[in-house]
Amino acid sequence: MPRPCCVRRIVSEIRACSILPFMEDAQLAQELFAGTELIALEPDEVEALRLADLEGLYQEQAARMMGISRQTFGRILERTRKKVADALLNGKALKIERAKAPCLERPPFAEDRDGAAGLSNSIQPQEGKNMKIAFISDDGKTISRHFGRAAYYVVLTIDDGKVVQREQRPKLSHGHFAGQHEEHHGHGAEAGHGFEPGAQERHAGMVQPILDCKTLVAGGMGAGAYASIQGAGIEPIVTDMQLIDDALASYIAGTLADHPEYLH
Repeated sequence: MPRPCCVRRIVSEIRACSILPFMEDAQLAQELFAGTELIALEPDEVEALRLADLEGLYQEQAARMMGISRQTFGRILERTRKKVADALLNGKALKIERAKAPCLERPPFAEDRDGAAGLSNSIQPQEGKNMKIAFISDDGKTISRHFGRAAYYVVLTIDDGKVVQREQRPKLSHGHFAGQHEEHHGHGAEAGHGFEPGAQERHAGMVQPILDCKTLVAGGMGAGAYASIQGAGIEPIVTDMQLIDDALASYIAGTLADHPEYLH
């Protein structure tokens, strides 16, 4: 016979009775939350909350994905949970600050995946001056399916939506770290592919030749490499397109979609 449920003692008075999400509409926010104390969640706080409480990751793994120490992650998470609890229990409004830099913003936000045009993960039209975008490749024409194994970067300089320079740069691959890779292979698997000891150093060496690039396009990569590329201030895009020229045209037009679900 199952044990009877114990009576729960609840002594807190919950002042909020609902949570009303809203997009970036200042007038609506003013109407809904006029006179209400506002609590702002910073981008790193939102990311920490997502990784720990929504994705259910251990703090060590989540910290690696954010490129910070576990202690720093713990402090961010503790601060964030207090803010959320304060808002829920004391009837305060939560404002979510969106990240401005690619290295601080996780791709993509949940609401972005449900965009009306189905291109919510895509990049905005690119018409900047002397902007460089890198593609990983083994033959200079197609996009490699594996970031770690690819031999080259094809770097294209874009000026006002047109390619003004095309160059091929050598790239370090797993073969250059064969001894180190084999030594650590299998360790840190609980943190996901590309988070084993020494992986961040290998990724840093691989990314070194394209630190002047704004974006890196690949056909596939591990979650650890994706995080390391973001940490270097480069925007990673995982695409299902095969030809570099086709992906470039989509990138310039702002229709090149990122597929983080392809990460392994």
